[in-house]
Amino acid sequence: MKILIIFIASVLIGALLGFLLLTKSEPIKVLGSLIERPTLTPTPTPSPSLTSSPTPTPSPLPTDTPTPIPTFSPTPTSVSQPKFTSAEINSFIERFAGQYGVDPNVLRHIATCESGFNADSINGPYVGLYQFSSSTWSNNRALLGEEKDPDLRFNAEEAVQTAAYLVSIGKKGIWPNCYP
Repeated sequence: MKILIIFIASVLIGALLGFLLLTKSEPIKVLGSLIERPTLTPTPTPSPSLTSSPTPTPSPLPTDTPTPIPTFSPTPTSVSQPKFTSAEINSFIERFAGQYGVDPNVLRHIATCESGFNADSINGPYVGLYQFSSSTWSNNRALLGEEKDPDLRFNAEEAVQTAAYLVSIGKKGIWPNCYP
């Protein structure tokens, strides 16, 4: 290890002495003769010459075009559904109450409370006789095995069937303020 340190020190000292000798402007003795140290003069760097080549014209940078953001409309638009009389709606209630084993008076009460027995009723995102939201309708119609189109919420017959099914499987919480 000592030998390595001595070697590195001698290299550094030799380099330092060599640098000092090259930077002094005094004459030095070479083979017994005094000679002047050459003076270093910098070599000029050639400047670029002008040529008659055409100057490229930069192309314009692309600009961002904003993409329009669709706006959400919470009020659904209805596709024309059949219009039924109160007597027809009551017959749907009797039919589906019997099919699903539920009390028809419960179905009537919910429809009257939620929509005033109006199949075209809209209250924000809730529509139809039983005021189903689009997601509640689609999810529960899938369970029922029926068409999930949310526009069918305006169809009294489809709405009564869906409500009767939901009451039959105990999903009363869909109508927290109107289930008797």
